[in-house]
Amino acid sequence: MRGSRLYMIILGIFLMLVFLFEYMAPHKFSWKPTFDRNDREPFGSYVFDDVLSSSVDNYTVTDLTFYRILQEDSSSCPRAFLLTENYFRFNDMDIESLYKLIHSGNQVMICTDNFPYALEDTLCFQTGFDNYLPSIDRYIRGRQNRDSLFFGTDTLNPEQIYEVYPQMHPVHLVEGKEKWIYEHAPATDDSVSIPNDSTFITDETDMIAEDTVAGRSDYRFFPINCDSMEVLVWNRKNRPLVIRAFIGKGELFLVSTPLMFTNYGILDRDNASYVFRLLSCMKGKPLTRIEAYGKHSGKARTPLRYVLFEPPLRWGVYSMLILLVLFMAFTARRRQRVIPVVKTPANRAFAFMQLISNLYYQKHENGEILKMKYLYFCAGVKRLTGADLQEGVPDEATCVRLSEKAGMEKETLRTLVKNINMAIYRSEIPDIQLKECIDGMNDLLHALKS
Repeated sequence: MRGSRLYMIILGIFLMLVFLFEYMAPHKFSWKPTFDRNDREPFGSYVFDDVLSSSVDNYTVTDLTFYRILQEDSSSCPRAFLLTENYFRFNDMDIESLYKLIHSGNQVMICTDNFPYALEDTLCFQTGFDNYLPSIDRYIRGRQNRDSLFFGTDTLNPEQIYEVYPQMHPVHLVEGKEKWIYEHAPATDDSVSIPNDSTFITDETDMIAEDTVAGRSDYRFFPINCDSMEVLVWNRKNRPLVIRAFIGKGELFLVSTPLMFTNYGILDRDNASYVFRLLSCMKGKPLTRIEAYGKHSGKARTPLRYVLFEPPLRWGVYSMLILLVLFMAFTARRRQRVIPVVKTPANRAFAFMQLISNLYYQKHENGEILKMKYLYFCAGVKRLTGADLQEGVPDEATCVRLSEKAGMEKETLRTLVKNINMAIYRSEIPDIQLKECIDGMNDLLHALKS
């Protein structure tokens, strides 16, 4: 027992020290983009959502896809949607629902540095990647130079330059897309047209020409597929970073700076004005940020699925289960024989006293009842004060001590004891006198105990 107690004390001190070291250790930030509403890391969206909730009217975050929004939204009021993800995919249903939302007068802003191929192919635009850069946390600690973003002039704001790190805009947009087009036509000597730009042609040129002898193959540039478009933001190489495309009654914003829409992005210098200037293009419509694509597409919907979805919580559950199995394995063996439980004998003195009292009461022997009560009374007084009242009427010193202890008059106490001693030796005691004597003894005992 002594060794186990020492072991538990040492283990408790060790765990407390580990907790203090972990609590006082500097926090290691995770620079992995998540765009999650509950993520407080630099590239989460907790602070971003909090700032927008207090600054933008009717700002909400939803887990619905474009298809479900189109199915569940029965209002005719135009709305604005914001999609911020690092990487995600669109299927044909997503593209169709997106175009229906925009054609009906809604505005959609898609912020990512890796646009899905289905959207690029449908809208006819491309994404160009800049040079490789080191991780942003090392870049910031090294106090490297910032890059410039040029926001064009509009009706309310002049042209403005924003100083940001290059990692905040690693890609740029190309306002069109080059595609191979195959047109079946009668074969002629000039039926095959091969572009001169060797950057797009590989050793497969001869194979393409051989397969298209009966037709015409051409490499064409298609401009962006929309009613009209304009570039809102450029980088220092005069390449577009934000494009606004007008489609039907609505607008589609292609933004290649998604990290500006994160906790770090909105708190770094005056980047908040960049974000709010882009959002002001939504013309004050109710804004909804969508968390239904990318990593959020498999987001947990129940508390248990959420615990199993998050790696730290999942490993915590696994560790707890492993420890529980080990505990059951090591404590399953019986270390000693079962000790029988010995019940203590019941105290029947009180029951016997009740039986005798009822017997005296039924036979109306008030004298015997008073004698028994007086014996217990004298025992209680002797236990509390040390005075023995069985010898008769107490002397002067005893009366003084009892009166001071009980807070009663000395003569009242002497009279009570004298009346009780006189009543005990009578052959018959009236009920009224019995009650007075018992009440007096109870009052004296209560006064002595208090």
